[in-house]
Amino acid sequence: MNKENFKIDNKENLAKTRYFSDFAIKHFSEMKILKKGGILGKENKDWRNISEHCLAEAVGADILAEHLKADRGAISKAALIHDWYKRREIEKMKQEGGGKGYQDTSVEDVNFLKEYGVDEKIIKISHSNIPESADVEYLKNRSLEEKIIHYIDIITSGSEFVNYEERIRIVGQKKHNIEFSESFRSQYDGKSLFELQQEVAAIEQDEFEKALNIKQDALIDFIKEKLKERIDNFQ
Repeated sequence: MNKENFKIDNKENLAKTRYFSDFAIKHFSEMKILKKGGILGKENKDWRNISEHCLAEAVGADILAEHLKADRGAISKAALIHDWYKRREIEKMKQEGGGKGYQDTSVEDVNFLKEYGVDEKIIKISHSNIPESADVEYLKNRSLEEKIIHYIDIITSGSEFVNYEERIRIVGQKKHNIEFSESFRSQYDGKSLFELQQEVAAIEQDEFEKALNIKQDALIDFIKEKLKERIDNFQ
């Protein structure tokens, strides 16, 4: 890389950092919850990748909410806190197994959010990345906000937006995640969590692309393009 390209990359990274920092400041209450979950702050640097994931997902969800005319305020808040308790969840999964670790922490997650004064509507949306059932009518009748959260979570790998199949491949490399996914078969009529999520994500992507009048399989590029526009236009 020559010096000129290095300068351009540095400028772009700085602009991106400034945009995301501003987004975080505007959602200070939710960022405080991430800190309570032990995934934000210097003392939690080994878990900071989760807070970065939440922030990236919130921006991506906000972009979809803006263009699909969903509730942007609810979407941003829900996406930011969707993995706020992930540290505790992962620790329990590794100790007790993926399915049991998740079950042991899911109730704690909700109860703490209620204690912190988070609206129940926001809590419900924040947990819509994991469908309640595989029932066709239930999936069809979820709110637009719930569909957006589910979709954006299945395409956000770390802080990057990728194809949902690639995202599943990445998370499926860890034993506790496989155990977690497999634990849903009785709840999802024989399907694992990852199997159902891929099926649902394909339907959501098709729905969103049609609503936005963009070509098939162009939604992730659309999100990336709109994010770049936001960063470029950020003052």
